[in-house]
Amino acid sequence: MTSGRKAFTLIELVVALGITAVIGYFFVSIGRDFAIAWDNVGNSVARETEARGALDAITRDFESAFFREGSDVMFAIDVLDDNSNAGAKWETGSAERPSGDGFDAANHEYGWAGCWVRLICASPSLNAVGYQIIRSTIKDAIGLPCYMLYRNVVTVEDTVDNSISSGFDLTSAVYTTNGDVITPKRPNILAVNVVDFGARLYVYEDRSTDSSLDDAPDGLRLIFPADASSRLETAIPAGLRHRANTFLGTTYVNRYPDVVEIFIRILDEKGASELSAMEESGLNDQWEEIVADNSKLYRRFIVVRGKGGL
Repeated sequence: MTSGRKAFTLIELVVALGITAVIGYFFVSIGRDFAIAWDNVGNSVARETEARGALDAITRDFESAFFREGSDVMFAIDVLDDNSNAGAKWETGSAERPSGDGFDAANHEYGWAGCWVRLICASPSLNAVGYQIIRSTIKDAIGLPCYMLYRNVVTVEDTVDNSISSGFDLTSAVYTTNGDVITPKRPNILAVNVVDFGARLYVYEDRSTDSSLDDAPDGLRLIFPADASSRLETAIPAGLRHRANTFLGTTYVNRYPDVVEIFIRILDEKGASELSAMEESGLNDQWEEIVADNSKLYRRFIVVRGKGGL
């Protein structure tokens, strides 16, 4: 007797296996794409969180700024042409950002190593605070160096002692040598993979009669980095700086800002890895391209309210 059931033919088995393989490949591809997308989302969320945290900290400092009329420079910005400002804290590599790059304010590049920003804050305590980018490892001799934004602080005790001997003048040596305002400690890292950090400063001024000729929002005048007509500097001059000690007058290079616009450019993990690998190999020819393709610019307007009296 023969059974009434029919077996699969060889051709049917081959076809079934082929279909199974196609379906399996389809699901593997979906899984791989999902994993990549998940990693990208995770990197994006981490970068957004870090940027928001850094901007929140900077905002708190500026909103508690303590300025007063006088000869003391209580707010200062320097455009950094090289890594010398950080001294030994800057860990040099086989290659770094190409010399001469980083001076295009229209493209939100505010110096080869960004800007060094300092101010006196009144809350939560009286401190001199500074911000700057430094290339360093997160821990001593662990991992590869990367570009990080530091928040540098002179303690309240040192700030009070300094104010007795030298007032609140941030250009005085007591503020650049005490309390690590110029050479911060690693616990003061505010954000990682920050490749540009800068600021635009504004004062309240009615520009309605000629507002088309400046680069400031309505009701504001751009005073840094700006030319005499309140136009944004097309190419930031080497050594550009701002020293503020007054609320009054038209000598804008000495005016305290009423509004500050902060810019932070942060690399994603892919960009940070590519940049580090290129620098460690002794090359820097793709530096700007890697940054342009793998970074995001964050910005925030901050109203500065602190005035210690005229």
